[in-house]
Amino acid sequence: MGERLTAYKAAMERGSPLRETGLSVFDRFSELYPLAYEEGALSTKTLELVALAISVVRDCEDCITYHMIQLHELGASREEIFQLFALTLVVGGSTVIPILRKSAFFLEELEEERTAAT
Repeated sequence: MGERLTAYKAAMERGSPLRETGLSVFDRFSELYPLAYEEGALSTKTLELVALAISVVRDCEDCITYHMIQLHELGASREEIFQLFALTLVVGGSTVIPILRKSAFFLEELEEERTAAT
């Protein structure tokens, strides 16, 4: 398993210290979050692609990791991901190139994981 995927899975297993505060807003957000990705006028995969684009433009590596894993599990193709990356480059400008490069390497990590699992 690749380094970024291993680190992400370890962080998810540890859980969030925010949820341990006892403040209900953190629990409620955790309940609300998946509702935004439910099938409706848009498919879950389309919603995840939109979320990935927003994450790239906002330069949130944790969010990108999460959404790329979700897209990987939903069967998004390499072509779909790279078309999305092209759009985010146009929208975000050259400042997104470093995060796109990291994201492309992570896509390779996910593809290697898929190949190793079969």
